[in-house]
Amino acid sequence: MKIFILFILIISILFPSVVISQEVWTLQRCIEHAKEMNLDLKIMRNVEKKSTYDLYQSKWNLAPSINANANTYFNLKRAADADYNISSGTSYSLSYNLSSSLTLFEGFTKLNSIAAAKFYKLATSESSELHTIMLVQEVTELYFQVLYQRSLLEVAHKTLDISIFESERIAATIETGQLEAVAQNEINAVVSANKLEYNKAENMYKLLKLRLLQLIEIPIDNDFEISDTDLLYPTPIELLLNSDSLYIETCINYPAVLQKEYELEYYRKLLNISKGNHSPSIVAFGGINSGFYSTDTQPSGNITPIDTQFEKYLSPSLGASLNIPVFNGKYRTFNTKKSKIDLENAMYNLEIQKKQIRKEIEEAVLKLYSLWLEYQSASDNLEFTQKSFDTYREKFQLGMINTTDFLNIQNQLSLAVTNLLLAKYSWIVQKMTIDIFTSRY
Repeated sequence: MKIFILFILIISILFPSVVISQEVWTLQRCIEHAKEMNLDLKIMRNVEKKSTYDLYQSKWNLAPSINANANTYFNLKRAADADYNISSGTSYSLSYNLSSSLTLFEGFTKLNSIAAAKFYKLATSESSELHTIMLVQEVTELYFQVLYQRSLLEVAHKTLDISIFESERIAATIETGQLEAVAQNEINAVVSANKLEYNKAENMYKLLKLRLLQLIEIPIDNDFEISDTDLLYPTPIELLLNSDSLYIETCINYPAVLQKEYELEYYRKLLNISKGNHSPSIVAFGGINSGFYSTDTQPSGNITPIDTQFEKYLSPSLGASLNIPVFNGKYRTFNTKKSKIDLENAMYNLEIQKKQIRKEIEEAVLKLYSLWLEYQSASDNLEFTQKSFDTYREKFQLGMINTTDFLNIQNQLSLAVTNLLLAKYSWIVQKMTIDIFTSRY
């Protein structure tokens, strides 16, 4: 026996993963893993990255445009030379130019486009942050459902152990002739009922744990176990929160509100762009053109060198254009009217979001206080029910009450424990939900 124990100790030191293979996951670890693996969040981050490139592109639109091109032609029979004289035979020519243009004025549409792209980027950033918060809430709620169900499983296991102990005690009492055999059937019915409840609790625990694994995207064959050691509030406490101050703080930090505010500014800039399109536009442009012709020959009959032809046909140019929109089927007019509607709807959406946030905060604060009261009542109820159970159990062991009475008090104890656990974990989830409103992930 000593050799076996020594062997186990050596194995546990050299190969700790063999003895302790179960990973313990805290809530924060589950959240971080979910944020890293969630595909929807990755898509949102890519959208945010794309909006950054849109902002860069809108800024580069202020720079002048520069374009270079070249064209070549082959004439197989007849062609005109550089002096427009007709010649026969195969010939070729090359023309090339470098051109540039710069918008001097366009109703400030480009500047407003930069501002619109900036606010759109900020809105997508807040949308990504909001998606992160929603993921955190989902993981948190499911995590505590698993914790709650695990606690219920422990309660069911303890209840089952008590009934099994009483069953064994009654069996021993029957053997001594102090009880009739029918008492065994009654207690066996209690044991079987408790086994059923335990199996139900165990199955639900496995199902909830599977859903958590799927949510944070961990392989289901992982030896996964959760821990509540990192909880900021292990038990409910009385917190007197002010809905108005929480609402003000939430409007400053919460992504759902900030997203709507940035969208409002985005549509305001789009309206400015639509109005700017009614203004005249002024564009300055310039270019350099030249060419090369195989028909341009020297007196000796040789083709004139390319550098000589470049100087000969060089044609620099400068110019400016003024474009005044007069009538385009009221295209710009209708665009401006539609932009005004978009801006008005953005204002409404912001107000709707703020009203929704206020409603959720007021309900959350009220629910948090109510859950604390429930926890206090459930705690008192459990204390009295436990004392009552201890008394009834002694009476049951003395034969002063029947099995039905014992089963009833046992069920009352289980219900009291369940109510306490439900109030506890509901309060913790509610408090963490309120914290999410005023913080950023």
